[in-house]
Amino acid sequence: KWAGEVLLREAHDLCGLPVSVFRSGMILTDPRFAGQLNLTDTVTRMIYSVMLTGVAPGSFYRLGANGKRQRAHFDGLPVDFVADAITTLGANVKDGFVTYHVMNPHDDGIGIDEYVDWLIEAGYPITRIDDFGQWVQRFHLGLTMLPEDKRHNTVLQMLLILLHTTPDLHAPEPTTGASAPTDRFRGAVQAAGIGPDGDIPHVTPEVITKYVTDLKLLGLL
Repeated sequence: KWAGEVLLREAHDLCGLPVSVFRSGMILTDPRFAGQLNLTDTVTRMIYSVMLTGVAPGSFYRLGANGKRQRAHFDGLPVDFVADAITTLGANVKDGFVTYHVMNPHDDGIGIDEYVDWLIEAGYPITRIDDFGQWVQRFHLGLTMLPEDKRHNTVLQMLLILLHTTPDLHAPEPTTGASAPTDRFRGAVQAAGIGPDGDIPHVTPEVITKYVTDLKLLGLL
């Protein structure tokens, strides 16, 4: 991707080629189309792994000084919105070189913990384990006991690498907003009226629960 940007920048500088670059964060599933799911991305693998093992931590993030969950945000956007934004904004670039960070900037308190909350509220059997270290142990054991065809689409390999490099694995600090500036992208989205509300959307329970219904539809759960 970096090399592609460099080549496009050179083409723009040499020939005046109009260029729009879209640097995307995590792209989530589209809630409208059943069975359309990227099985190899991180979110799919994590939700699949939690569903198969039936366990999740009290929080995926480091707890606050009071021992409670901290406010967090996961930077993800539904693929239908991302596709609409790229096609609309890309077609509008007639000259110049424009870079957009296609990310979710909302400090809305919607993180991975809330994703699991939504799955539990939807009736899926997931047990919370307050101690993060104990959860890692049970999660690891549960994944290793799965048959090979199921292990293949889980986060097991990523977890093994983390445990190898960081044996005493701790929950990370929570993040808020996006990892890069999104003012230009959000302004362009609002100006073009992209998305159902003419703005960058928040992640909803419908997006997250669709991962499970799709995994069932595909015969993986």
